[in-house]
Amino acid sequence: MCSTADKLVGLSDEELARRSRAGSSSCFEELVRRFQVPLLCFLLRRTARRCDAEDIVQESFVRAYECMGQYRDAWPFRTWLFTIAHRLAISHGRKVHARDEAELTAEPAEDEEGPAERLGREEEKRGLWEAARALLTGEQFSAVWLHYVEELPAREIARVLGRTRMAVKTMLHRARKRLLTQLAMSMVGQMQRGEV
Repeated sequence: MCSTADKLVGLSDEELARRSRAGSSSCFEELVRRFQVPLLCFLLRRTARRCDAEDIVQESFVRAYECMGQYRDAWPFRTWLFTIAHRLAISHGRKVHARDEAELTAEPAEDEEGPAERLGREEEKRGLWEAARALLTGEQFSAVWLHYVEELPAREIARVLGRTRMAVKTMLHRARKRLLTQLAMSMVGQMQRGEV
């Protein structure tokens, strides 16, 4: 089946999922290797703390492994996995909110990051994503993240969020409009204060 790491790298996500469903643990390990960082980046934007995001990543892979028999080849594996993670993040958010609303607004703790993560967190991008997180609803933010960072098309985002393709397109349009309006207002304020 999947015998060497070199062979696995050349396989599509969907082929790895099919082989995992047939019992290949090395193929599932390759899927974990491929999606661990993208899932973490997605979930870091949905949770208040890095440790929560890491827990949800692990739980997402556990659920995917347990439910691999339910995976259908009609869906891209990425979409299926992000759907699992999105739903777990929503569930986690509800639990945290019910337990302690103040915990959601807490500043994320400083964590050690590898070089790849540091490069991806340039100051300008971080400010933009923080503004987006503050301005947009959780669902709008997820749609924007999945579109621009994960590069999922609207139909796959619709599957992840449980919405129609048109609803996702509308959501993306409104989110972009809201962000542009806020950016314009911020720039006008900076110009008036002589900061620009």
